[in-house]
Amino acid sequence: MRSIFKFLIYILLSGVIIFLYNTNYEVSNMIRGHQVLHSISGYVVFIAIVSILSIVFKWYYSWRYKISSGKKNNVHYGIENIANFLKGLGIFITILGSFGIAIQDLVTAVTIVAAAIAIITKEYIVDFLSGIHLSFSNAFVIGDYVKLGEQRGRVIGIKMLKTILLNDDDDVVVIPNTQVHYNEIINYTKRDVRFMNVDFQIALKFINSVEELENDLINALKSFEEYIEPSSYNLKVVEVKMDYIDLKFQYTLTNNDMEIQRQIRRKTIREVFNFVSSRGGAE
Repeated sequence: MRSIFKFLIYILLSGVIIFLYNTNYEVSNMIRGHQVLHSISGYVVFIAIVSILSIVFKWYYSWRYKISSGKKNNVHYGIENIANFLKGLGIFITILGSFGIAIQDLVTAVTIVAAAIAIITKEYIVDFLSGIHLSFSNAFVIGDYVKLGEQRGRVIGIKMLKTILLNDDDDVVVIPNTQVHYNEIINYTKRDVRFMNVDFQIALKFINSVEELENDLINALKSFEEYIEPSSYNLKVVEVKMDYIDLKFQYTLTNNDMEIQRQIRRKTIREVFNFVSSRGGAE
């Protein structure tokens, strides 16, 4: 409903300006004779057209792939990011137009200072282009549980310059799109979404056997046994270092309940801490 209201407002606003500009001689002369007013009116029409196209493309995409109203995925964010970029470019051109700088003069000026602009805005440009690529790629979609570099969480947004995660502690993590694009991406949702991993390290001096620790973890999760498939428990040795060992505790849930996932993960981490503490300390 909100999108429809915006769509109608943009149609009405741009229609009124175009109608007055082309049919009312006095209004047309007034707009043409006032540089700032001429630039602003052109910008309003431009913004309206960009917004209308953005709404239409998002609506068509949602209709084509049967996405319910109010839901957004990567493509929606990609369309919004492109529209926002065009609106920002429109503001820049409008400001120049208000001072009487023509577009052709702007192109000439930009070619002269292109190197300086590229150096100053390089990171922003790369972040923006990386965000567009991520928006239209299939590496992950909104709602996927992923690991981006050192950060792990559920993707809740892909903005013009940043990708936003909600991690296991309910913290909102904002990552530059460049880091996401050039770092390793692990998408856990591409596999069975019920299959869970809890990664941790433990000093070798605190562990007698992997089997003992595995049994302690399984027993600690007895209160959640109705949510976990009985034969799915597995404590996997990832890597053995000189002083510590990297472990991965794996299990499969009977259903994809986010709150249960968090509770089990929290319980597992606490049990590892208790296991270490019972042997004389924690690291």
